[in-house]
Amino acid sequence: MSSPERLRAELLPNEEQRLLLTAALQTEAAAVAAFRAWRMRIDPEQPFGWNVVRLLPLVYWNLQRFGVQDSLMARLKGVYRRAWYETHRLFHAVAPVVARLAEQHSDLLILKGAPLVLSYYRNHALRPMMDVDVAVPQSQVPAASAVLEEAGYRGRHPISDDLLRFSHALQFAGPGGSEIDLHWHLLFETASAAADRALWAATEPGDFLGTPVLQPDPTSMLLSVIVHGIRWNEETPIRWIPDSLLILRERGAAIDWERLVAYAGANQLSVRVGLGLRYLMESFDAPVPGRVLAKLTRPPSLLERVENTVMLTDSSRFARTVWGTQWVSFTEYCRYADAGGPLAFLQGYSHYLRFRWDLNGRREIVPTILRGLGRRLRIHG
Repeated sequence: MSSPERLRAELLPNEEQRLLLTAALQTEAAAVAAFRAWRMRIDPEQPFGWNVVRLLPLVYWNLQRFGVQDSLMARLKGVYRRAWYETHRLFHAVAPVVARLAEQHSDLLILKGAPLVLSYYRNHALRPMMDVDVAVPQSQVPAASAVLEEAGYRGRHPISDDLLRFSHALQFAGPGGSEIDLHWHLLFETASAAADRALWAATEPGDFLGTPVLQPDPTSMLLSVIVHGIRWNEETPIRWIPDSLLILRERGAAIDWERLVAYAGANQLSVRVGLGLRYLMESFDAPVPGRVLAKLTRPPSLLERVENTVMLTDSSRFARTVWGTQWVSFTEYCRYADAGGPLAFLQGYSHYLRFRWDLNGRREIVPTILRGLGRRLRIHG
């Protein structure tokens, strides 16, 4: 299998997913034909994967407008109604603490699913989600964390200098199973002061159940959706495709393509953003200017090439060996490495491993690696 074919097989929608996306996103003739073809390929008695379930409310909403009659439509309606209920329940559960955060942080930013639901889909059923993502400047994270804890939310890890340096967000679990992800960077891949300044300079007013907040402008929203979606996963992520197309359809005229290209290049994300935009244009006629794709297909940086060995391939194979897991850790650390020579890089990398593996000190790194080798030798011996 050639490299482009392998990439498409591992990263982009397969035939069944493509048919489902067409049923969810296209006009009547194409949508109905795709639904019929998808229907013939599946066993409706088997459970659907989570990425498929997340798309079914949009499939139902699109098909019911065309009066499609099928025994499966009743099941899709049930998924639609459940998604509507669960998203409303999530939003109402977190609304009080979001209001408290906004009261303390006038520049509270909501990210990912919430602004998509409220400002783009405008229908709580069409974009199922598990949590609400908010962001504050990095210096305000301890204060925001305290607000969340006072409201009964508990972080998966304590706030520390290492956490702020080597992560981009922290998940907080709250009462009744609600979850809030507190961000200080937009994405794992944009953990830099320059990227943060660009993010906060490109916001627009939003509203979360009566609380004034900020949200990314359409350019930042589109870029974050694509970067989050164009990465390998055991179950190919496809939710980024309707999200991206809706942003382009709703606010395409507001996209600052030159800024998007510049931001992608500055953060070494040109390959993934280019892959996503090209797929949207070729598969769904998305209005992407040709000059944008040309700029995004320039030779990638060394960091991109290194990182994409993990991001754009079946990365589960790296977990099979100690050296593979080391390579994953190495590619992650490259995003956080400080400027300096080889010695500074190695010192920083050992510090990162200590943090990532939750060790008490650097002296535990080598014994941890040796124990991992021993376990694998016993398993395969």
